[in-house]
Amino acid sequence: MTYLEPSQLHWPLLILAVLASLLGTAIITFGMVPGKSGSAPAPRSRKVIASPSMHLIVWTGAVAFSLSHILVPLSLNVPTATSYYVIHVLFTLAGCYAAMHFGVWYARLPRSRSHSYWTASFAMGAIILIFDYINTLFLFRSYIVFQPLMLLMTVVIVLSLCLCVLRLLATSNRNRELKLYSVATIPGVVLVALALTGFPMLTAFSVLPVGQGAAMGGLSVLVPHLVMMFIAIGIFMIPDTMSVSRQLRQNQRLMEAEQHYMSLFEHNPDSVLAFDAQGHVSMLNHQGELLSRRLGKPLLSSPLVDLVEPGSRAAAEAHYRQVLQGKSAVIDVEAKAADGTLLTLCVTSLPIMVEGVLRGAYSIIKDITSAKKDQETILQLAYQDELTGMSNRRSFQNFLSSCTAEEANRPYEAFTVFFIDMDRFKRVNDLFGHAFGDEVIKTAARKLQSCLPPEGTIARMGGDEFTVLVPELSAKEDIEAVGRRFVEEFVQPFHVGHHTVKLSASVGIARYPEDGTDADALIKRADAAMYDAKQNGSSQYRFYDAQRDQSSIEQITLENDLEGSIARQEMQLYYQPKMDMRTGEMIGVEALLRWNHPQLGMVSPARFIPVAEKSGYIVPLELWVLRTAMSQVKQWETEGLSVVPVAVNISQVHLMKPTIFESIMDTITELQFDTDLLELEITESAMMYNEEHVIHILNDLRKAGIAVSMDDFGTGYSSLSYLQSLPIECLKIDRSFINKLTTDKDSRAIAEMIISMARQLNLSIVAEGVETEDQVGLLKEMNCFNAQGYFYSKPMPPEELAQQFAPPSRAS
Repeated sequence: MTYLEPSQLHWPLLILAVLASLLGTAIITFGMVPGKSGSAPAPRSRKVIASPSMHLIVWTGAVAFSLSHILVPLSLNVPTATSYYVIHVLFTLAGCYAAMHFGVWYARLPRSRSHSYWTASFAMGAIILIFDYINTLFLFRSYIVFQPLMLLMTVVIVLSLCLCVLRLLATSNRNRELKLYSVATIPGVVLVALALTGFPMLTAFSVLPVGQGAAMGGLSVLVPHLVMMFIAIGIFMIPDTMSVSRQLRQNQRLMEAEQHYMSLFEHNPDSVLAFDAQGHVSMLNHQGELLSRRLGKPLLSSPLVDLVEPGSRAAAEAHYRQVLQGKSAVIDVEAKAADGTLLTLCVTSLPIMVEGVLRGAYSIIKDITSAKKDQETILQLAYQDELTGMSNRRSFQNFLSSCTAEEANRPYEAFTVFFIDMDRFKRVNDLFGHAFGDEVIKTAARKLQSCLPPEGTIARMGGDEFTVLVPELSAKEDIEAVGRRFVEEFVQPFHVGHHTVKLSASVGIARYPEDGTDADALIKRADAAMYDAKQNGSSQYRFYDAQRDQSSIEQITLENDLEGSIARQEMQLYYQPKMDMRTGEMIGVEALLRWNHPQLGMVSPARFIPVAEKSGYIVPLELWVLRTAMSQVKQWETEGLSVVPVAVNISQVHLMKPTIFESIMDTITELQFDTDLLELEITESAMMYNEEHVIHILNDLRKAGIAVSMDDFGTGYSSLSYLQSLPIECLKIDRSFINKLTTDKDSRAIAEMIISMARQLNLSIVAEGVETEDQVGLLKEMNCFNAQGYFYSKPMPPEELAQQFAPPSRAS
């Protein structure tokens, strides 16, 4: 019979088995990701090791332990059944993986639980015993001896070792959560490796006969069991050493956390109150004590609702009900101080949770009384006019927007907006100063408010402008009555301090919904109506007129677009011939400016020239006309056409510029232009402003060889007395006289007088606006032979003019 000989073990294989177990134990101990401590229930095992890294660790450890369990039976020097060996390898790998699974599952639980510990330990021990005994029975089936006592000892030792191993593994994992690495970890790994290597050894010694003549109950049989018992004792003791390290670390962290908490609690600049689960104050910091003294009430053992004003108690009760349900909350409450001052307190409350159970709440109380007053002041300044106390522009616009909101939210079906401006206020402000001007505005505001209907709303928009909204005012007579009241309030002078002030009110009126359906449109159109009232003499009211406003919009468009018109190449020059009525030959051309606006189309000079004069852009515009006209004449000359003088209009604004002569001469010099081919036309109204300057400029132009003619003659008021002294060469009879030449005796008499006077002064004459053959005949009878008008040609582009007329040579 073959016996198991303890002294004849194959030690190299046994050492390899120990090393394989040591490798597996190290992988599990140091490679496993630490769990998270907490009070949450243990998750399912498949979730605990669901990550790819954990699967790799479990499989690697399972392979290492499987190698150990495969080598131990070979080291016993007892023949094995080779037909079962492949199944033995696979069976061992499956068993080791299953045991590893339970071990890792328990070690990574968030918190140790006794039932999980016993379950995992017995499952792990049962798997090891079952797989090792089945392997032993099949490998050594010819030598098996039934030994009940040995079997019982083996089962007890294996289960005890599994309890110890899992305890050690779990304790090591808990320490790694705290980043603690005890010196006992390495001995623990070695002992666990020896224990796991000894499991298949114990199963073999418990069912195989032992040789060397020893009795079945001899000491040689008990040696593996005794060794494993000592290993179990060592493994059981090591976690206590680790627990001491962890306990010291936890105590240190607990102490630090408590000190942090006390620092936060005691040194908080706000009052901090701790409440118990019933909502009564159980503790307060130094600032809380100061708050208690300020309120004149004891805070300890009192609910917060007893400390606040009656109006805040319902909200405070709801606040703490929410907090005691485990939710944080913030609330503003009012409390009365001992001196009677009303305080506003901001209370921020947080629930105190211990092991998932609500134990009370913390409340941080900040005195925001000053901040709230500052906020109210800021809000007041944002929506109230500081000078008059009325609503300001922003407040009025918000209110007006609400009145034009969707139908469901609209408070009024119809209303009227009045825009009021104080005429002549700037003069008062400049004369007496801004301080006095502020007093005038305050007085004017009170006067306007006295005219306001009970349901009306008034606001100061800024400066001397006010707006009024009167709801349910739709009848024109009622609207006029309100507008008239505003105007008449300022008909009589009023006293401000020691001075008497005379202002007048211009009122613009816009109605909802007729004149606009949104706030911006109504204010804009009421403002446009007010401007119309001011332009027509002030001290009156005007309703919004859409047609008149359209003209104003076009005017503004022209003003905005005029300055860049040359750069955008929107300006064009047209040319109208001047004809000799006797020969039908062209004796000159007049350059006429046209603006091809991208939105408004072709704009007449009568519309944009006044805008240019008002803005000052007329000067660069006329210099461009001068340069373009002279360049065109140079181009005709280059093309071989016979050229005639070109006439360019000069406005009185340009004529008043001190540098006009230099600007004209610089352009002539640059283009090398013949001054005999240039004629400048001025209006006789230019003489009304600075006669000496005009005569000086005209003399300089005449000396330079530039002819000057007076345009629109007969429509002015003062040039007749100066005509004799003006250095001009031609008079152009205004078209208003030529149009009525054949129908109005007075117009014919004036034309005859102008022609006679021009002949006496040796001036040439050109009749403007000639349109009929009868007009041509009468002009010839009056000895006026030069004409310009649609009878001969309308103004046309330079290319068209060059094709239609062949200008005579200069000699003719």
